[in-house]
Amino acid sequence: MFGFIVFIVILLSLLSLLDWYTVKALRRVFKSKFKKWMVWAWISPTVLMILFMVVFFVMRSEYPKGVSNKLAYMVSGISFTALATKATIFLFHFLDDIKNFFLWAWNKVFHPKDTNTEGGRISRGSFLTQMGIGLSAVTFGSFAYGVTRGKYNYQVVEQPLKFKNLPIEFNGLKIIQISDLHLGSFLEDAEPVQHGFDLINELEADYIFFTGDLVNSVAEEAEYWVPFLKGLKAKKGKFSILGNHDYGEYAFKDDSQELIDNMVQLKRIHADMGFDLLMNENRKLEKDGKTIDLIGVENWGKVHRFPRVGDFDLASEGLHPEDFNILLSHDPTHWEEKIMNDKDVNLTMSGHTHGFQLGVGLGDYKWSPASLSYDRWKGLYEENGKFLYVNPGFGFLGFPGRVNMAPEITVFTLEKEEKLT
Repeated sequence: MFGFIVFIVILLSLLSLLDWYTVKALRRVFKSKFKKWMVWAWISPTVLMILFMVVFFVMRSEYPKGVSNKLAYMVSGISFTALATKATIFLFHFLDDIKNFFLWAWNKVFHPKDTNTEGGRISRGSFLTQMGIGLSAVTFGSFAYGVTRGKYNYQVVEQPLKFKNLPIEFNGLKIIQISDLHLGSFLEDAEPVQHGFDLINELEADYIFFTGDLVNSVAEEAEYWVPFLKGLKAKKGKFSILGNHDYGEYAFKDDSQELIDNMVQLKRIHADMGFDLLMNENRKLEKDGKTIDLIGVENWGKVHRFPRVGDFDLASEGLHPEDFNILLSHDPTHWEEKIMNDKDVNLTMSGHTHGFQLGVGLGDYKWSPASLSYDRWKGLYEENGKFLYVNPGFGFLGFPGRVNMAPEITVFTLEKEEKLT
């Protein structure tokens, strides 16, 4: 309780500072037009967020563990949108104040008799603040779209790849990868999600690979969705692995019976959905008498707070390294730390990062806060002829939206690279 109180006090202090500073910016630009009721409207998201956190903390025992709450997601969406909007104004107003301070100091030293009036024109000292207010409207619109529509704006990304050691029988093999469904976040709102599932079925893939994080915290979140995922069609099979959220460790104590029962339930759900769950295991994919190897590891990540039970050596037992193979591993840091330089793996499919559900881009340049934590956070990477693909996810978590980081359905088409003669 004491720790929560300290957290709330610190958070309230920081948010109050943000509100005060952005109100100062708005008053600098709009002056008397910025009325008192507008101030209260401006700070209302902060009040709403703090009140909700306090009430939810007091009543947390009333809610099932790990089960998402519609009100929580609504408050989260409003709060993130408001914070991003205010942060945009804060940044530019702060730059304005820094600039003004140096101009004031310069004039004090070198032009002490000069005045800073400009005959009623807009002060140069507020130019950056005005720019920030203008851009904050773009920020608000982007986040509002991300919360309402962007999180369901499923994108099909075509990813053809060529390999020298791919058996010719598998030339043209079509594989769909989806990742990070986080079914608990959809709150059983099936209609927009079904659109994404329909896109998958329309692609008529040979295989569907799911690379982890079926749920947010508990297996129960997936029960409603079993018929929908069972309806996903692949000509030759559907395979899956676990992600860090699938182990129940965010809801139950270590080694508890609840934790054990949760995993039993989750495994049963994968089977009910028609997915072959690989837990440090491998499978032979066959076509016309030839095979390629599919390897699925449990979660392993560089960050120690996530489960680290993935074992590539165990998962690849009985396989020949020279054969063509595909690895399913939820966290891309597993590839960086354990696979890239040490194992013969042709293609690794990962997820986990979500692309932070937030990105900015201009032309070919793309950036996301995910890049601050992950060297490889979205898309295709190649090192020494080994490929890693990081899928930014199908669902969402925490922030109930996606801003310039669309949910993705990746379609791999594998081709035999012919030798030059």
